[in-house]
Amino acid sequence: MNRPRAICLLLCLAAATPASAAAAPVQAVTPAPALRYPARPIASRAQLDAYLRDTPVATSPLGALTAAGRQRFLATLAFSEHGLGGFGTDDLRYDLTRTQAWQVLRLFAVEGYAAELPARTRPRPSDGPGATLEAAYDRLAATPGDTASAAALYVQAFAPSQASLASLGGRDVELLFRATARMAHAQPGLLADLRRDFGELARRDRIDRPHASAFYDALLAAHRSDEARALLEAYPVLRRTAPPTLRSASDLRDGRPSVWIAHGGHELWRVRLTLDNATQVIVLGSPRCHYSQAAARDIDADPQLSALFRANAQWVAPPGDIVDFDALEAWNRAHPSQRLAILNAAGELPFVHELDTPVFYLLRHGQLAATVVGWPGPQQRDALRRRLAEVGLLQSSGPSRSPPSTDIR
Repeated sequence: MNRPRAICLLLCLAAATPASAAAAPVQAVTPAPALRYPARPIASRAQLDAYLRDTPVATSPLGALTAAGRQRFLATLAFSEHGLGGFGTDDLRYDLTRTQAWQVLRLFAVEGYAAELPARTRPRPSDGPGATLEAAYDRLAATPGDTASAAALYVQAFAPSQASLASLGGRDVELLFRATARMAHAQPGLLADLRRDFGELARRDRIDRPHASAFYDALLAAHRSDEARALLEAYPVLRRTAPPTLRSASDLRDGRPSVWIAHGGHELWRVRLTLDNATQVIVLGSPRCHYSQAAARDIDADPQLSALFRANAQWVAPPGDIVDFDALEAWNRAHPSQRLAILNAAGELPFVHELDTPVFYLLRHGQLAATVVGWPGPQQRDALRRRLAEVGLLQSSGPSRSPPSTDIR
C-alpha cells in the first residue's frame, strides 16, 4: 500500500467511526531513543570503556547486536596508536543489517567497511533467550588460529546437535550453522552437515545474505564451483562475482602439494607445486592482507630481491582465498613478477602449521631451512636478506624461468 492510499483509508475509517469510539483514548507510541555517539571516534580501549560505562545500551548502536554478539564483537577490537586497527565481522554480519553495521562502525570512524559487508537484508529474528549453543559458540569464537582446539570443541559441543537438527530452536540452528561454516574451510568433511544446516534454515525461512554468503564460500573452498554457481542463481541477493571454472592437470597425485593458478579468462587450474629444488622460497600471503601487500611492494622496489624472488620464489595464498578470484587477479596485475597461487589444501605443505600471513619459508631440497615471519615495514628486508644469505640463496639468483605447464615452482 502506498502512502497516499494509506492516508486516505485512515481518513475514511475515521469518518465511519462512531462518535463514542472516536472519543476513545489514543494509544501513545514511544519513539526509539536517538543513538548516542561519542564526541570523537573511539580510538583506544580506555575510550571504549568510558563510552560503554556512560552510554546505556538502548541508546548505543551496539544495542542492535545480541548481548552475546556484542561481547564477542567487542572482544575482537584491536587498537593501535592510530586508532582501531582491526575488528571481527562475524557478529556484525549475522546480527545486523548494513545500516546497523554502519552505525556501529561509525563509533570508530571506520564505517566505510560496512558497504561491502555481507550483512543481513532484513532485521534479525527475535528469538528471545534460551539458546543452548551460545556459550559453546563464545568459546569457539575465542579460538582464532588455533585449529586443533577449535576442531576438538566442535566435535564435543556442536557435532552432537547435527543429529537433532529439527528439534533445535531457531537461534541454535543458526549458531550450529555458523559454527559448522567456521570449521568447514579446514574440514571439508563437514560440508554435508553445513548443507543440512542451511536446508533447515531455509525450511524455517531464516536464510539471509550472511548465511548464503558463508555457504557459497564453503562450497568454493571445497572446490564445488558448480554448486556455488547454482546457489548464486538461487540467491541473487549475494551479488557476488560468478565463481571461476576449476580445471585440473591430468597428472596430479593425491597427497602431493598443489596450487590453483589463474590461467587466463575466468579459470583456475590446479597444478603441482614442486618442493625438490636445491633452494627456494615459499611465501604464504593473502591478497587481502595489508602486510602481504606491503611485503610485495617492498620486494618489488628492491632490484636485488625482486630478481631473486622472480627466479626462486612462489607466493601461495591459504586455501580459503579461493573464494575471492577478483582479489587474486588484482594482486597478479599489481605484482606480475610475484604472482600469487592458491594452496589446494592446508595439510599439503608439512612445514605450514598455521595460516598466518605473510610468512617466508626458505627451503633446501624441500626441507625447511629458515623462516621470516611478518612484515612490520621495509626494515624487514634486512632480516629477509640475512636468512636468504644463510641458506645460500641470496647469491644464486639466476635468470627468470617459466614453469612447465603442469608444474609450478
